[in-house]
Amino acid sequence: MRYVATENLCPGMISQKCIYDENGRRLLAANHEITENLIYALKRIDFPGLYIYDKFSPYEKLGDFYPLSRQKSAGKALREMNLDAIIYYATDMVEELANQDQNYVELSYLNQNNHDVYNHSINVAMLSAVIGFGLGMPREQVEELALSAMLHDIGKTMVPRDILYKPGRYTSEEYEVMKQHSQFGYDMLYDNPRVTVNARCGVLFHHENSDGSGYPRGLTNPSIPLFARIIHVCDVYDAMVQKRVYKEAKNPADVLEYMMEQAGIMFDYRVMDTFLRVVVVYPVGTDVVLSDGRVARVIANNPEDMFRPVVMVKSTMEEIHLDQESGENPLYITETEQIYHEGDGLGKTAEAAFEESAFEHQM
Repeated sequence: MRYVATENLCPGMISQKCIYDENGRRLLAANHEITENLIYALKRIDFPGLYIYDKFSPYEKLGDFYPLSRQKSAGKALREMNLDAIIYYATDMVEELANQDQNYVELSYLNQNNHDVYNHSINVAMLSAVIGFGLGMPREQVEELALSAMLHDIGKTMVPRDILYKPGRYTSEEYEVMKQHSQFGYDMLYDNPRVTVNARCGVLFHHENSDGSGYPRGLTNPSIPLFARIIHVCDVYDAMVQKRVYKEAKNPADVLEYMMEQAGIMFDYRVMDTFLRVVVVYPVGTDVVLSDGRVARVIANNPEDMFRPVVMVKSTMEEIHLDQESGENPLYITETEQIYHEGDGLGKTAEAAFEESAFEHQM
């Protein structure tokens, strides 16, 4: 399986997964041949890309998490600000996760969303719920956290669209307007008894940094509410790995490396440590370079060590369990061969890109 950006699709490829529109209606079935007309239609609706079968697909092990049709329906509920439905889907998502053995999130679940502010919020909720369970929270508290994460950017509906979707850096004045979205969201929810104080505080403080450099209050740990600390990590991660109107997608492994460097500065140490245990570093379908120079495809992840997945050498189809490597020169991954969104690149140096991204995603 590989994720192919829409602009790189070719007739004759076969879809591996269903895709849905923003109302949860199926647009394309799995196992469907890609045609010129289909590619044209996907480009017209700005659909980001598809999962495509390749020779590695029969060997890849990708579990279930939260059905895409329900993700889309949750996004619709957010667009309509249907709070009853939003609460339902937050609870439903946590119930789905609680009934699974899988305790981690593959990036592929996140990449399926056509990435607007609402679907971003669904991704952040999924990530936050997994971290909540990873921290040992009871189920009821994880449901509260998931609801807070779904609503964390709802204040952006009060931000002028020309600022919200500006394809470039903000001016200092525009940035000050954007920074108000967390307060807007808190105020929108303030009088609603179905949204708890903890959930509202997650919305208000999800851009606070551990060192006090965030907004809107400049809080430092441990004054930042736990929900906000969790949502902050998930918000930045999803924003950086996804392609948006003002930037290209970033390599997930490089994003995690950057975020680890920000532990204690932007992010809470304990939340970041849990995040690294539950979010996949090398998603299934990623091409990686091994320490002996061979290129391999990640075909399964290892919940005990996300940095040591199961890979298959592309030239020989040899399967290697990196967690079982031992001896004087055990194999390990040195880099990713290609960005998970095929065709996207960092463009700038990683340092310059992340400095810019850090500015942009304080928003």
